[in-house]
Amino acid sequence: MRLQPLFLIGAAASLLLIACSQPCPPPPEHYSHPVFSIPEETDANIAAVDNYLHAIVKADAEAIRAAVGPGFYSNNTWLPADSTDVEGVITRWQRNDSTRADQTVKKHFAQSIRVAEGNDYPGDWVQYWGDYSATDKESGKPFTVKFLADAQVKDGKLVKIYTHYDRLSIFRQLGKTPPEAEPAK
Repeated sequence: MRLQPLFLIGAAASLLLIACSQPCPPPPEHYSHPVFSIPEETDANIAAVDNYLHAIVKADAEAIRAAVGPGFYSNNTWLPADSTDVEGVITRWQRNDSTRADQTVKKHFAQSIRVAEGNDYPGDWVQYWGDYSATDKESGKPFTVKFLADAQVKDGKLVKIYTHYDRLSIFRQLGKTPPEAEPAK
């Protein structure tokens, strides 16, 4: 039984030697795939999402409007009724600003890809993992929730954003009972 891990290590080392002994393709070919590639605008696309997220936690209506393009659509996937346009986002975050203090966004990781035409979601997309933190003004309790924002960027502006986060963890951190789920229709 003890020889099996040694065999696996030896096999992995052999494959690594074979892979490393072959010439690597030029860097651009590393990022090319029939479905997606890494766009030259990666840094600018990530910055566009970063600017948008920092604008919403400040409830800065003009900065939010400046960060989005025509036909902008926001979807919080846990509640389809929470999907909205830019004016709805501004209203929501102004309401959040009235009940929360010290709102911040901390980026953990972000990446940008370009999905090729002919696929379901063509265009430039940014996946942005981070923490959202705030203090509930009513209780004075701070909370932090991890989130993933998946945003489509076109010409330096967000045109779609899907946000995923653990809503229940916020209620637990604040010691509040979450609202009852609406009955299925």
